[in-house]
Amino acid sequence: MNTWNNKADETLVSLYAEGENQAFNVLLNRYKDKLYSYIYYIVRNSEMTEDIFQETFMKAIITIRQGRYNENGKFSAWLRRIAHNLIIDSFRQEKSENLVSCDEPEVNILNNIGLAEGR
Repeated sequence: MNTWNNKADETLVSLYAEGENQAFNVLLNRYKDKLYSYIYYIVRNSEMTEDIFQETFMKAIITIRQGRYNENGKFSAWLRRIAHNLIIDSFRQEKSENLVSCDEPEVNILNNIGLAEGR
């Protein structure tokens, strides 16, 4: 196990892509605390943090297994970018769920004849 911990991230990613699951366990253990803290610092919600954290690693696993991971930067920065994009997506989704349409008759106070002046 100790020999796994001494390997560079890129080596571990390559080994994982070749089927060595232990390599991904090392990467997970290496970055889980920092990534979780990063997500929680932004969202300030434990449940949402847990969901985004898990989805981040799921996306990483899928990308690596499909051979689409590009080593054009650090693995930790790539994970953080995935998490950041998922955070933005969750905020957008939350915002759109909280919008109220003015087209609904019971909400459309701007075009409600009953609320017109003098009536």
